[in-house]
Amino acid sequence: MKYLAAALLALTLTGCSLLPRAHDPVMFGQLVVLSLQVEQVDCDRPNWQPVVQQSQALARYTDWREDPQADNLAGLHKHVERMNQGGSKTFCELGKRTAAGRISAARTAWEGR
Repeated sequence: MKYLAAALLALTLTGCSLLPRAHDPVMFGQLVVLSLQVEQVDCDRPNWQPVVQQSQALARYTDWREDPQADNLAGLHKHVERMNQGGSKTFCELGKRTAAGRISAARTAWEGR
């Protein structure tokens, strides 16, 4: 019993956990903001700059935290950077759907944690 208590204390002090790592609520909040920004892009006069900045912050945050969605969100950031270069209305609408799909994938992954 003494050894079990010592082992649990050691795990607690080192920050280790026996449970899966939960997503960070800050990241989920940033994902919600990003989703709203993508929805608000007007393809008649597209301005992706706020989306670029938010996606960059979220991509870096997930990378630094070594979250399993880091690659997905880095890809999303690259995608919105391309969208920020301009294009037709059809290209913009397709870009919004693609971005929404990546956001949805991250949301789904984080919902169960």
